[in-house]
Amino acid sequence: MKKILVTTDLSQNSKTAVRFAIQLASQTPYELVFYHADTSFAIDPFSAVTFATLRAADNKELMKFVNTLYKQTGKISGKISFITESRLDVSSAIIECAAKVKADYICIGTRGGGLINKLLGTHASRILNDSPIPIFVVPRHYRTKTISSVFYPSDIENFSHEIQLVKKISSLFDARISVYHYNYFKNEQDIKNKLNSIEDKYKSERIVFYFKKLPAEQSLHRSIQIDIIVTKPSLIVMFAKEDRTWFEQLLQPLKSSEKGFDTRTPMLVFRKE
Repeated sequence: MKKILVTTDLSQNSKTAVRFAIQLASQTPYELVFYHADTSFAIDPFSAVTFATLRAADNKELMKFVNTLYKQTGKISGKISFITESRLDVSSAIIECAAKVKADYICIGTRGGGLINKLLGTHASRILNDSPIPIFVVPRHYRTKTISSVFYPSDIENFSHEIQLVKKISSLFDARISVYHYNYFKNEQDIKNKLNSIEDKYKSERIVFYFKKLPAEQSLHRSIQIDIIVTKPSLIVMFAKEDRTWFEQLLQPLKSSEKGFDTRTPMLVFRKE
């Protein structure tokens, strides 16, 4: 049984991450560990010795918050547990807790709109950068629906390793995988041969490939954004480079007047090897 650490600050915005995790667990035998870092304790910066008066960690608020969402979604809870800690550094607390409970994934929600810190929030941005395990990133405007299709943009490097991870995830939902690859030199013969070889080896009833030539005037991020909007997948699976700067670029709006490239589709972000 895979285990997901589902984070929440008990706010309206964090409900989407909890709803998404509940949907995941309704389709698969995932164990959910709901986590809340309680920062509501007093710190006196003017005393000779800085001190904190910690409240005893209490799961009552967290349990009420989660159980209310279970009732609203109409889902029956499987194996779940609750952890509330009094912590000041929320990002570090979440990563440490994930390690302690041996979580396979972390699930976090976004704030929506604008640049990455504004979109994800400072804590979520740090977790995305620092977490050694994959992260589900759930947009603020996510609406619960059955997971049936996976959008996987690939640079084709280390494809044999990455596709196995994508297949493991998608098989839990019996979801169809759409592999998208973008290349300015797609029509050159050596590139064609490489792409055709990969497609011949891995294509199946559940895996389809789309090899696209990038227009000279269009960036990779813009092309991915457009295809996500057009195809409306249930889940996006990404493999992030270590600095994750591409993720910030991907989340830029298509037009300055737009709030974001996609406000409804959750992402699963792996650290790229």
